[in-house]
Amino acid sequence: MKTDALLEAYRLYHDPLFLYALSLTHNPQDAEDLVSETFVRALVSFDGSGNLRSWLYKVLKNCFTDEWRRKKYLVHPDRLFLEQIEDNRFEVERLAEQYDEQRRWLYAKIYTLKPLERDVILLSMTSGMDDKSIAGLLNITEENLRVIRFRTKEKLKKMAEKAGVR
Repeated sequence: MKTDALLEAYRLYHDPLFLYALSLTHNPQDAEDLVSETFVRALVSFDGSGNLRSWLYKVLKNCFTDEWRRKKYLVHPDRLFLEQIEDNRFEVERLAEQYDEQRRWLYAKIYTLKPLERDVILLSMTSGMDDKSIAGLLNITEENLRVIRFRTKEKLKKMAEKAGVR
């Protein structure tokens, strides 16, 4: 991949990739490392064929899986997530500064969802990928993706009503 193209891809995809990486790692430093590794792999191996955005998300997910296996976690990071929500709240709000209070509230609530629900919503909102690409990345069917997205949106709407957020 040419350097100019990589810089443009970095500009376009860094923040959405970071949000997705943060949803996987639950740690801002690890998420940034994961995004960096993704772009290094893009520089070295992307041949220009196919959809770059989908490829970057797939590489990021594979990098996370490789790192998870390499560290041989005793507990999967998703199980530790609830203990780390407060630590990541600053990162969520930093990335959502350009949005209003409702958007910040929404991002904070998204990070309290189950991992698959969180991935479906974040990828649908931030990646710009179509349902087929997101389903392929998450290894679920498109229909299952749509059902999860619908149910999760309904869950978020109920949370908003309960909290008085419009």
